This record gives sequence, C-alpha cells and structure tokens, in this order.
Amino acid sequence: MFNCKVYQECGSVSMTLLNQDFKNLKEISTELGLTYQQVADISSRDGNKNYQKFKFYPKITIQRIPKNISIENKEENEQLSG
Repeated sequence: MFNCKVYQECGSVSMTLLNQDFKNLKEISTELGLTYQQVADISSRDGNKNYQKFKFYPKITIQRIPKNISIENKEENEQLSG
C-alpha cells in the first residue's frame, strides 16, 4: 500500500489536491497520468529533480504504508462502518 499526496503551497497556505491510498505504484501512475517510471522516481527520490524545481510545480509525496498499519486501519474502518 502507498499513500500519495499532491499539494500546492501558496505562501503560508497549502492546498491539497489529492490524498489517497493505493495498492501499488501502477495505480498511482494511472491516477496522476504519469508513467510508472516517473512515479517510481518520485517515490524513491532523495532530493528534487530538475523538472520539480518550477515555481508552480505541485509537491508530490508517495509513502509506503507498512502492512501492519494498513491492516490495522482496514480493521478500524470496518468496525466504524459496521
């Protein structure tokens, strides 16, 4: 599981455009309209790439959700909805 967050900072205000969990990087690439390689690059980067240094480029973070946490959250959601 991965969490993908896309947001734009405007001064002191941050506007979140997407904050969603996905099963794999391929699903994220489909949602964002990027190639799998671009998404893999974003998820593993240590620093910003040249193409991410534009003034209005949105911030994209992709974080792996550990299996034990995603299972706990799934069980919590099932309890809340059930």
